[in-house]
Amino acid sequence: MKKTLFLICFALMITGCSFKQRPSWVIGGEQQLNLFKSSYLTDTDDLRTESHFKNAIEEIKKSGDLDLLEKAWLARMSLHGAMLKEIEEGDYRQIADVRYVPENENYFRFLKGEISAVDIELLPKQYKKFSVALLNGDVSKIGQAIASMKDEPVSQLIAAGIAVRSNLESEEIILTAVETASVNGWKMALLTWMERLSGFYETTGMSGNAAEVRQRIKLIR
Repeated sequence: MKKTLFLICFALMITGCSFKQRPSWVIGGEQQLNLFKSSYLTDTDDLRTESHFKNAIEEIKKSGDLDLLEKAWLARMSLHGAMLKEIEEGDYRQIADVRYVPENENYFRFLKGEISAVDIELLPKQYKKFSVALLNGDVSKIGQAIASMKDEPVSQLIAAGIAVRSNLESEEIILTAVETASVNGWKMALLTWMERLSGFYETTGMSGNAAEVRQRIKLIR
């Protein structure tokens, strides 16, 4: 995989499909997934955000391509992880029971933090160094691997979320996520990771830092 799973055009590259002129469902699905991603990371209106995802699903269903349907649900789960929320499988498992795709199932396990069950070679390229560090429990290298994904900002948040859920977080990892959200103008993601940073400082005895972060949160909320 050359990119993250959020755009249908990339999903088509993964499956080896190509079109000289892209069908309307591809364009519509891609646009709606993009809107869903942007809204999820920036918006407070859950109904509007979910409507984009539902529209994307309906566009993909026009093709009957279950592989792409799986990837759309994986994209949604990826954003759950990036925002430190509980990962909801939605229709993924139901679809996977009918159309099993090894790469999709591998990525699903990755998102769930089941790193020992993940075939690292089947993961998107940007996650490989991170996954090796995660498997080894090396927090320093995990932080370095996440920082090296600067050209894949959503992937940085996804990886940081996996590190947090694996109890392998550090100040460096959280600060990278905060900076990534800030630079990209993802307000909801920024607040989420700043809250995490404040909590991290509290639990590590850095109450002054925690108070400073909380003040910053109040000013931008």
